[in-house]
Amino acid sequence: MERVAFIYWGRRGSLSQFTLELAEASERQRLVDATFSVSRNNESFEIFAPLGDRIVPVDTFAPTHGALSRIYRVPTLRQTMLDMVARRRIQWVVNLMPHVWSPFVTPAIQAAGARYAAVVHDARRHPGDHRGLVNWWTLRDARNAELLFTLSSAVSSELQYVPAFDGRRIVSLQHPELTYGQAARARQYDPSRPIRLMFLGRIMPYKGLGNFLDMIENLRAVGLPVEFGVFGEGTLGANGARIEALGGEIVNRWMAAGELPVLLDRFDAVVLSHIEASQSGVVATAHGAGMPVVATPVGGLVEQIRDGETGILAERADGAALAQAVLRLVQTPGLYDRIAANILRRRAGQSMESFLSRVIENLAAMPQR
Repeated sequence: MERVAFIYWGRRGSLSQFTLELAEASERQRLVDATFSVSRNNESFEIFAPLGDRIVPVDTFAPTHGALSRIYRVPTLRQTMLDMVARRRIQWVVNLMPHVWSPFVTPAIQAAGARYAAVVHDARRHPGDHRGLVNWWTLRDARNAELLFTLSSAVSSELQYVPAFDGRRIVSLQHPELTYGQAARARQYDPSRPIRLMFLGRIMPYKGLGNFLDMIENLRAVGLPVEFGVFGEGTLGANGARIEALGGEIVNRWMAAGELPVLLDRFDAVVLSHIEASQSGVVATAHGAGMPVVATPVGGLVEQIRDGETGILAERADGAALAQAVLRLVQTPGLYDRIAANILRRRAGQSMESFLSRVIENLAAMPQR
């Protein structure tokens, strides 16, 4: 049985839930002797308590500006990883999302005898995403990895053109569904009431909130009754006034994991109005709740959503095309219900257990050093 340590040192985000569900899957499958290292500064740190001695907590930093002011913690962090590798006889360390401090720590992990793999979420910075400013630095850490995993073929293709990764083994995996501890229900569309659509996730320029609101206006212009909500942290700008004028619900803050199952249960579909994308944790969350997704045909979204089977892909990345996609979803007899049923039917192949199995298979297939 492989002895693998999975690392996620981030402070917030869906990767916290991803890491927890990965740990739960490893416990159910027993295919790997898994250890998990997470940051005590993670806002959801308490959810990892059930892992017991399978967790190796570390101290990083809380505020986003704390990377430099807390850098004195790096030697301790490095020593904690050395101790973990030695004491637990770790064979592989898989970094689920390289951290800004990872480049300082990875060489020590490898010097201790563990092999290193990393999950690369983005090959380049998204427009308007300030976190992308450190993407070049975390990609530097990925250069140390013997094996790279991505969550879409779109990202794998982009990495092929980065000189530092030329010839590196890159494996494309599908983003697994996130269930948030809830069993998905069988959804059915009720045409006697307005369709309920939601925008979910961090509000950044590349996610096209303006396209989403254009879609709402287009749908109402053709007489489709529609209700909507916008849920997520970020700058609304002029779109805030548009949402209010259209009568939409606004929750302009970070949505805690415990809120999501109840929130998703109130809506019929999630709409991803992106102008570009690598892949989406929102799709994984919606499908984990059995919810159809309507999305623009950009990046890895076309891999996560099978048009007419697990969602609807618009013809273009604009509000008019999104409106036509929604009309197709609700006006094609039985389509919504068939899509919802398909999502439930294909869950095994999109599960965290399936994802973990593929990771372990690829680690085991790597040539011995």
